[in-house]
Amino acid sequence: MYASEYLGVLQKQFPDNFYVVSLSEENPDIVKRFLKKNPTDLAVSIDYKGETFKDNNTRVLPYGLLINASGTILWKGSPTDFKKSDLVKYLRQNTKTKEVNKVLKVQEIKREVFEADYIPISDFEIEQLKGETYENLVFGHISGYKHYKDNLKSIIAKEHNILLSQVKLDDDLNKTYEVYIKKGSNATFQILEELKLDLFHTQTKGDVLSIDISGNKYWNTDQIDWGKDTAEYLIDDSQIQGDNVTFKPVMFQLASVLNLPAVLKGDEPNTDLHDWQIHHRFYNLMQSDMLDTYGIIASKELGTYKLYTIRKKTS
Repeated sequence: MYASEYLGVLQKQFPDNFYVVSLSEENPDIVKRFLKKNPTDLAVSIDYKGETFKDNNTRVLPYGLLINASGTILWKGSPTDFKKSDLVKYLRQNTKTKEVNKVLKVQEIKREVFEADYIPISDFEIEQLKGETYENLVFGHISGYKHYKDNLKSIIAKEHNILLSQVKLDDDLNKTYEVYIKKGSNATFQILEELKLDLFHTQTKGDVLSIDISGNKYWNTDQIDWGKDTAEYLIDDSQIQGDNVTFKPVMFQLASVLNLPAVLKGDEPNTDLHDWQIHHRFYNLMQSDMLDTYGIIASKELGTYKLYTIRKKTS
């Protein structure tokens, strides 16, 4: 939402030379319902069978490509990193223009019959997805449920806000599942019980991201507003932004991009919602930014963190 609004502003400033198409892999009916609630000035199209996403190795959203009239890619990355000055520079270097339909290939596809959004009938549902794999964890909220699709390791790591490297299990146990669980319920307990697995944790030493929150001064929820029913995060090569997110999930995102297990010091963090903007590309800038903005001391040090091991239950 934030990226679309931002690019919409740029398009209005250069209406004759800059045209934005917003691509989605979602079910067209879902997209239509979303646009009814969240109108946009951008052209919106479905990336049929994800062909454009795959061709351009798109793994994280939002993601943008800037192409010229000849179809050459001039720039790619997070749209929030693309500035007006960048656009002015590229327009100065690329003066040739063409009609959009001569640059982009748009096809009418015979309408397929899509199933309605699935709504769980129980507080907890799990199904093994045979023959399916996911490059990234699919996670979202549907009608009061948390929804996961990925391998067991990724799902447990997400539930505990820990790195994948902190979860150990044999390959034959790491199957792919789709899980629905009522918000507020313990997904780990339910999953392990259903699959007849046990979870153990041990302590190990290594490099950690130590986070001291004893002097915290969190932002409220008035700093960033992307609207309702939007993503909680925008993560790009330089920063993490969060709209109405609690402390632990955003620290998990920071630990993930730094690839360091997070260890908390000080009082237990509150569960209130906050807005966040944390730089992570340059370590020293990240440290000073977190201290100045939120009163949080973050440092890489040798410490102790948890490792979780999943095994079959023994009779």
